[in-house]
Amino acid sequence: MSLSPKDAVLYPASLRDLCSDVDLIICDLWGVMHNGVSPYVAAIDAIKQARASGVQTIFLSNAPRPRGHVRAHLIEMGVPQDIADNVVTSGGLARDHVRSEFEGCKLYHLGPETDFNTIEGLPVTVVQNPDDADVILATDLDFPRVESHRPWLAGAVSRGVPFLCANPDRVVHVGNKLFLCAGSVADLYAAMGGEVRWFGKPTVEAFHACVAEVSLPLETVGERILMIGDSLQTDIAGANAAEYRSLFIASGIHRDKIPGLEKAVVNGGVLQQEFRKIFGAGKPFPYAVSNFLVW
Repeated sequence: MSLSPKDAVLYPASLRDLCSDVDLIICDLWGVMHNGVSPYVAAIDAIKQARASGVQTIFLSNAPRPRGHVRAHLIEMGVPQDIADNVVTSGGLARDHVRSEFEGCKLYHLGPETDFNTIEGLPVTVVQNPDDADVILATDLDFPRVESHRPWLAGAVSRGVPFLCANPDRVVHVGNKLFLCAGSVADLYAAMGGEVRWFGKPTVEAFHACVAEVSLPLETVGERILMIGDSLQTDIAGANAAEYRSLFIASGIHRDKIPGLEKAVVNGGVLQQEFRKIFGAGKPFPYAVSNFLVW
C-alpha cells in the first residue's frame, strides 16, 4: 500500500506518474535540464513525452539574462528548439520592473560585463560607482567572497537604495563546481537592513507570469500545475506558495542527499519527518522526488 502525499513525499517518481491530471509543467533549467555545460538527454525526452501527451510546458529560470538570450543558449547547448519555445527568466522580469519603476534613474550593475545584456537598452543611466546609484541591479557578484561587498553595500543601505536581485539563486553547479550567485549578496543586503526586491523563483509573481505566458487562466486549479526544480529554497518554496504541485530533482544542488533519501524509502515514499531530517527542519516539502528528470 502506497503512502499518501500528505504524509510522505512520493519517491522515486517519474514524470509519467504525475502527468495524467496536469495541464501545465513549469520546469527549471539549470540542474534539471542541463548542468551549465551540456543538456540531460533523459530530461529532454521527458519534456518531449509530456508535450506529446497534451501537457503544456514552459521553462522558468533564475538566469539573470533576457529570455531571448537564455533560449538561444539552450539551443546552442543542444536543447531542441521545439521545446525551448516558452521561457520566462528572472532577468527578464527584473528588466520589466526597471522599465516601469526606475526610468531615468542612475543604475549600478552588480555583476560581470558578460551580463551586460540584462541592462542593455533600459531607460536608465548606468553608473560605475555604486555610491552614485539610485538603484542596484544584481546579476552576479563583483568579488568571489560575499562579505567583500559589505563596505559599499553599507553606503547603499544608509541611502535607502533598492537592491533588485535578478538571480535569486544562492549557489549553482557549473559542471561539478559550485559557485555563489547574486541571491547570496541579496541576503547580506537584507540582513544589513536594505530593501531587496526579488525576481524569479520563489516569488509567486514569477509563477503567475508563466501561467499567463501560456494563456491558462490564473484561477487554474493548482494541482493541475506541476513545478519541476532542484532547489528547495526557490523552486519548491515557490510552488508551495503558489499552491502548485512540485517534483523535486535531487541530483541538482542537493545531490549529496541522495544516499539518505534512498535509505529512507518506505512503500514508495519518504515520510515527512525523515525528509526533514535529511534536508533540514525548515525546508519546504515537495509533492514528489526523483533523482533525475525522467519520463
